Amino acid sequence: MKLYLIRHAESYGNIKGKIISTTDFELTEKGISQSQRIGQKICLELKQAPISAYCSPLARARQTLVEILRSTSQENIPFTETPFLKEMDLGLLEGMTWEERRKKYPEVDLDKKLSLLKAPCGESYQDVKNRCETFVKEYLEKETNEKNILIVSHGITLRVLTNFLLNRPDEDINFLNWMENTALTKLIWEKESHTCQLAGLNDYSHLKELQTVGYEKWGLFASRDYWTG
Repeated sequence: MKLYLIRHAESYGNIKGKIISTTDFELTEKGISQSQRIGQKICLELKQAPISAYCSPLARARQTLVEILRSTSQENIPFTETPFLKEMDLGLLEGMTWEERRKKYPEVDLDKKLSLLKAPCGESYQDVKNRCETFVKEYLEKETNEKNILIVSHGITLRVLTNFLLNRPDEDINFLNWMENTALTKLIWEKESHTCQLAGLNDYSHLKELQTVGYEKWGLFASRDYWTG
């Protein structure tokens, strides 16, 4: 089956310049446009097979999925909201600026040490990995191989899910860049053999003028190419 992993579009939380995980924000107007743009990008591919769609229950993910389905003229397709796809609960980091986090919790590195992360009064990397594994067992393993699977989730959770599906070592996630809003990661998954091939990683070429300002500075941090390992 083909898996289309998409990070939610820009929300009002993204433009605050603060760390946001569990707080619920809706999409900005730009975010709605981003959602429509990725829908247009994958429209023809999605229509080549039956679709199943999943998303986080947070508004920014749900709204992104709704806009994608609408822009592909498949708004009547039912979708499943599951807490297994929610963003990592960052606990006491919630609402801090990135600079405040660096000063108060210098040991917490959401970029290059994600595999070791335990958010203060929040979730750990292993907690999120366990959720991703449960999502695969409860949902993906019950799908058929001819399906196109659309998954809309969040920045950290999608990094963890991608690494898990590819059966890569935990430490490899530290070389997986932040995914841009509505970036597409495409995987080909054989559920019987539990093998997965990476067909596209963090593709945000569709965004163009809708790209997040400064993304190249904060989002692309990896010191080696995750694709080639």
